[in-house]
Amino acid sequence: MKTRLYLLITLLLSLSLLLMACNGAADPVVEEPPAVEVEEPAVPEPEVEEPVEEVVEPEPEPEPAFTEEDLDAAVNAMLGRMTAYNTIRPDALNEALAEDPPFILDVRRPAELEELGHIPGAVHVPLNDLHENLDKLPSFDTPIVTYCAVGWRCTIAMTAMETLGWQNVRALVGGSFGGWANAGYEIVDGFPPEAEVLNAASPDPELLAEVQQMMANIPQGFGVITTDDLFAKLVDTPDVLLIDVRRAEELEDNGIIESDNQMQIAIEDFVAMRDMWPQDKDAEIIIYCGTGHRSTIAMTIMWMYGYTDVRSMKGGIAEWRADGYPVLGGAEPEEADLDAAFANFIDNMVAYNTIRPAALNELLIEDPPPFILDVRRPAELEELGHIEGAVHIPLPEIGDNLDLLPSFDTPIVTYCAVGWRCTIAMTALSAMGWTDVKALVGGSFGGWVNEGYPVVDGPAAEAMVLNAASPDPALAEALGDMLRNVPQGFGVITTDDLALELIDKPEMQLIDVRTVGEVEENGRIESDGQLLIPIEAFIERMDEWPADKDMEIVIYCGTGHRSTIAMTIMWSYGYTNVRSMKGGLAEWSADGYPVVEFAQ
Repeated sequence: MKTRLYLLITLLLSLSLLLMACNGAADPVVEEPPAVEVEEPAVPEPEVEEPVEEVVEPEPEPEPAFTEEDLDAAVNAMLGRMTAYNTIRPDALNEALAEDPPFILDVRRPAELEELGHIPGAVHVPLNDLHENLDKLPSFDTPIVTYCAVGWRCTIAMTAMETLGWQNVRALVGGSFGGWANAGYEIVDGFPPEAEVLNAASPDPELLAEVQQMMANIPQGFGVITTDDLFAKLVDTPDVLLIDVRRAEELEDNGIIESDNQMQIAIEDFVAMRDMWPQDKDAEIIIYCGTGHRSTIAMTIMWMYGYTDVRSMKGGIAEWRADGYPVLGGAEPEEADLDAAFANFIDNMVAYNTIRPAALNELLIEDPPPFILDVRRPAELEELGHIEGAVHIPLPEIGDNLDLLPSFDTPIVTYCAVGWRCTIAMTALSAMGWTDVKALVGGSFGGWVNEGYPVVDGPAAEAMVLNAASPDPALAEALGDMLRNVPQGFGVITTDDLALELIDKPEMQLIDVRTVGEVEENGRIESDGQLLIPIEAFIERMDEWPADKDMEIVIYCGTGHRSTIAMTIMWSYGYTNVRSMKGGLAEWSADGYPVVEFAQ
């Protein structure tokens, strides 16, 4: 009931409201207040930051791990500790092997060892393989001697090893293995045992990479250029760059090669003055020095810096001048007056400057005895002993050891195995100025032993430096050079070999140095174009010698002594293919070979 009443009231109210609206009842008027301008507070616009472009700094390029300045330090260290340009001669090496042997490194090709043998105790690593076999080398402070055929490759090896950190490496000079062999020092046939891996030294890896790259690219020929080839090149390519690495005083004494494109940088300053080197690393460069050793060091250094066309002149300015090529400046070289030296020797010969064992034995009991000079190889003394009191200087080394000889007027007797080498030595020393030099003949040391005279076992005592004579420097140089280059075999040709060669080579030049009376009495070897020039007139009639200094010449006499004197004289004048017949005409006839009468 209540609910219905509530709904009714609600309905009535809703109808009332509806009727009021339909009758348009007006809305009450409301006056709006006058508009008041209200200033809106200024709202600052927000600052908008302009976008800033981020600048990314480029990362610095990494510095190279190894620079030329690092190489400078290594090479300068090597140059700074050089002594005698890191060289050693055969006699000094032989002494070292007997006392405290160094590590010996043979850098020749295998075929060279197979043919010629090697120095005892050597380790063999060919130069072109050295960079891959450094583990076979000893510690940095071990003394090392490198050698090759003539001294070129071992200098390259020495320079590379010293740059890598080895501190006592020397190159065998004086003809290297050839000089060692010619001096008669011991040689072992064939190859040495395979080298052991030592891993005893650790070069800086980055420096090692640089040096290995250089050694892997050593050119064929090892950078050698001869004096003849350089002279031709300077004519055809005058803009080739020459670098002279001698000291200033050497230039003053010996002059320089003439060239408009040349610089002088002493080897001692070679890297310190690197800014003088050409910028173009492909430039053609030829380096020279006094003998070829320092220029080979400099060439190797430039290869390390990446220069691709650098060579070293063989023999240096000494060989350039000896070959007759011109120089600028320098003192005029004194030429050896060989004519006067040999003429004086021949004029003053007594019995052709010979002495026999019995006469020598008598002299040895006198006071003072003569100076005895043994010119054999060391191995011969070791095996057979020597004459008591003898001084030992192998024949090829006499010119390098004149300070061990006595005064010019001291009697000297030279001897060897059979009398051949001592005659060569007697001839050279007599020409240099010694006035009383005799060669022991009659079998020389063999004859001495066979006649029962005393012998002392083993090598002779070390010779004393006397500095007692001063030969003319030009003569000493010329004759010393001749002795250093005496051929293997010492110029001997046997009667059998000569008989065969006369059949095969009828153009061979024979020279008979006997007197006319001997030839008339004993006949001569049959040969067309043969010369008869008695040894007494050999210099006086030298205009009759063959003009071609490379011609094959055989000289003979009665026994082989005078022909060996004549052969030695011709070698001194630059003849390259002269031999002396062993035993002379006496042996030729005894061996049954024919002789013909002499027709004047």
